[in-house]
This record gives sequence, structure tokens and C-alpha cells, in this order.
Amino acid sequence: MIRYAAAFASLAMLAACATADGTTENDVVDLSEGRECPAQQFQLLVGQLRDEVDTSTLPVPYRMYGRGDAVTMDYRPDRMNVVIGDDGRVERVACG
Repeated sequence: MIRYAAAFASLAMLAACATADGTTENDVVDLSEGRECPAQQFQLLVGQLRDEVDTSTLPVPYRMYGRGDAVTMDYRPDRMNVVIGDDGRVERVACG
């Protein structure tokens, strides 16, 4: 009986990884839909304090994080990353 329960639990966990369209969580899916990251146009942010950045003017999708913060490692060519340095100023603006 325990074997059946373990087998069922294993199958349930595998089924949770699949999606309706047949992709799994490890498949790469390009969500950019032809959009390009405008990081080059936002290089003027470098050097500004984090609190001075008006996030309502940033393109979607974007993410702002500090060095050492936990972030996902997925690459999105249309996403703009704003990296905050230890001094609280924008250190880098890049795509990904």
C-alpha cells in the first residue's frame, strides 16, 4: 500500500510541472513578442539615487534591485534591469 502511495505522489509531482500547452518549467519561452529592451535610452539614470528614479516612467517589464538581492535567473530580452549599488545610486541599466 505504501508503494502505491509513493508512486501516486511521484506522478502528482510530475504532473504539477507540466502546463496545459505541454511545456515544462524548464522550457524556455520567449515572452518578448518582438519587443526590445530600451536600456540604452535610460542610461541617464546611472548615478541617480534610487528614490529619485520615477518608476512610472520606466518601461514594462522592468526590475530594480540591489547588488546581492535575490533575483530570478531567467533571461528576458525585453526586460530592463536597474541595478542599485551599495551607495543607493543606480549603478547599471541593462537588458535581461
